[in-house]
Amino acid sequence: MIRRDTEKLSLPQGRRVSQPGHEIVLLYLKKRMKEIGLIPFKNNNFCLPYNDQFTNLAGIIPGENSSALPILIGAHYDSAIDAPCADDNAISVALILSISEILMKKSPERKIIVVFFDAEEKPNFLTENMGSTRFCNDHCSDIDFACVVILDMIGHDFQVGIPIVDFFIPGIRQLLFILGSESHQELPGIVSLASAETDGLRVIPTQTRYIGDRSDYHAFRKAGQPYLFISKGWGKHSHKPEDTVDWINFSTVELIQKLLLDMLKLMDKASFQKRIASDDPFLYEIRMMKKAIGWPMPLILGCLGFHKLALRSRKDINSLMSKVLKLAKF
Repeated sequence: MIRRDTEKLSLPQGRRVSQPGHEIVLLYLKKRMKEIGLIPFKNNNFCLPYNDQFTNLAGIIPGENSSALPILIGAHYDSAIDAPCADDNAISVALILSISEILMKKSPERKIIVVFFDAEEKPNFLTENMGSTRFCNDHCSDIDFACVVILDMIGHDFQVGIPIVDFFIPGIRQLLFILGSESHQELPGIVSLASAETDGLRVIPTQTRYIGDRSDYHAFRKAGQPYLFISKGWGKHSHKPEDTVDWINFSTVELIQKLLLDMLKLMDKASFQKRIASDDPFLYEIRMMKKAIGWPMPLILGCLGFHKLALRSRKDINSLMSKVLKLAKF
């Protein structure tokens, strides 16, 4: 089903706002949300139009405990160019559809709001027209979320682009980045435990301050909501015609599905009481980074100028990220 939905969403003509493919995908998503049995978020309709040309879609997976803070899981469905854009972001939408179908049969404690955002790509990115910004501002001002989970570019195999690095780091293709653990004291434990239960993925958590707002978590972060952003990062075919279904590693996507289901299960059971001032989770970030990279970690640190060949503090992470982002040209 994930493959089928990805193929249906990855139209050759793309899904750009105001283009014919956008309307085709909008109708397809409404159909799939109804098939899955999601409850319309508002006015008995999945569609939440705004500014005459944009439309968010939102549905609800009911929760057993009406007093529990809800979870939001979302991804944007528009495309950057007139091309399939399978990784950006058809695969994330397809994965959320699949997860919604599974969770509809499990009766979670917390209500889960499923949202497909419009207008994430330029020229609407980080403007008032951005779908996630409009959804957050128009519909969430009176909602406190346990967590907002955003997916973007999860389908491709990760590569640094430096042959010797891509060759020597075991499992580098399975690297997966998670931002936002610092937004609630419950999240480092949830990410760490779920990652330990998912063999085959190498999860690296990092803080949003290092790379800034790159996707639909932007508005929720600004609103002070706890959030996680899950992504493989920028790939060699991102925003190019070559971003087709053939570029997607569906075996890895299945692992991400398991990871996300495990995280949602843990979130469902967590207390998510009012956030408290907590210690800097730098030890968690270092531990997860070392586990993900494995034995080449000292070699990589040495190449980057860390003569002690170790990470021990937030200051060390700050220095490392500064060097990494400079190399990555962020």
